[in-house]
Amino acid sequence: MLVLLGALLFCFNINAQSKKITIKVKDANNKPVAGAIILLDNVKQKRWTNSKGVFKTTLKSDPKEISAFHPNIGIKKIKYNGSENITLKIKEGTDQPILTESSNLKKGDSGQFDNIYDYLRGKFPGVNISSDDVISIRGYGSINGNMTPLFVVNGSNVSQETFGQIIPNDIKSVTILKGPETARYGVRGSNGVIVITTK
Repeated sequence: MLVLLGALLFCFNINAQSKKITIKVKDANNKPVAGAIILLDNVKQKRWTNSKGVFKTTLKSDPKEISAFHPNIGIKKIKYNGSENITLKIKEGTDQPILTESSNLKKGDSGQFDNIYDYLRGKFPGVNISSDDVISIRGYGSINGNMTPLFVVNGSNVSQETFGQIIPNDIKSVTILKGPETARYGVRGSNGVIVITTK
């Protein structure tokens, strides 16, 4: 009997800690925005708003910030106030995301690195590179067991093998895209994007 009571109390506590919320996304004309990306504390959720502009989820803990992003409109961020029903209105050109981390290299700045992995390692906060050169960007979970970001060099998507052959001294700039900025790349950018421009 005591075991059963304990199990019931445990389940009650789990349910008490969870919270269901409904997020409605609208445009400047108060029309629902379908296909908007929802981010909780800058972490992109797996689902988008439905045809009615509605996104529903269950929170295990309250986020500090909620964002709604649509590549054709813009992004809206709000501080979460604990409400179970939230409406975000995206206005074109407002609250544009600044979620990139860039580095413009000076002459000779990259000559000290043996390869592109050595150059990136420790230079960009949130970019993790293992000892065997596996790259992941913090804030992105594994999708189908793969956490490798998309590599874009001079405007073209490239394989990691091609990416690994970049000579650091040839790099002009590096930009790390996280959050809403990756939406333009669709599902290919779901683990973040590393954009490199060469000289």
